[in-house]
Amino acid sequence: MLAVFTAGVASLLICALVAAIIMVCIGILSQQEARDAVDWEIYVTIASAFGIGTALTNSGVAGGIANFLVAIGTGLGIGAAGLFGAVYFATFLISNVVTNNAAAALIFPIAMDAAEQTGTDVTLMSYCIMLAASASFMSPFGYQTNLMVYGPGGY
Repeated sequence: MLAVFTAGVASLLICALVAAIIMVCIGILSQQEARDAVDWEIYVTIASAFGIGTALTNSGVAGGIANFLVAIGTGLGIGAAGLFGAVYFATFLISNVVTNNAAAALIFPIAMDAAEQTGTDVTLMSYCIMLAASASFMSPFGYQTNLMVYGPGGY
C-alpha cells in the first residue's frame, strides 16, 4: 500500500483502509482486534473539542478571549511577539488539562480571530498553536511519563 501511495495512485487514507480490510480478510487481525485497536476516547475528546470550539466562535466567547489575548500581547509592547507569547501560553495551559489535539482545536478559532484583529500572519499563528499544543512536556503534569518520574525524581 505504501508503494501505491508513493506512486500517487491513491490517497493515504484509502491505502490505509484497504490495508486494514485486507488484514482482516486474510486473518492477520480479527474483527475484534481491529475494533479494540481504535482508541475511541481520543476521538471523542477531539470531536468534543471541535464542537466546543465552534460553540465558542458562534457565541462570541472566542472573540472576547481573542480581544483579551490581543490586549495582553499589545500591552507587553513588543508587537506581534507579545500576541504569539500570549497565545502560546494559553495553549500550553490548555494542553496540560486536555490532550494536545483538543487544546489545538479549542484555541484555534480564538487565535485566528486574534491574528485577524492585529493583522498578524495566520500561518505563523498556526505554527505557534502547533508548537504550544505539544509543549505539555514542559510541565510535570502534562504527560504520563513526566508524572512517573516526578515522584521518584524528587522534583
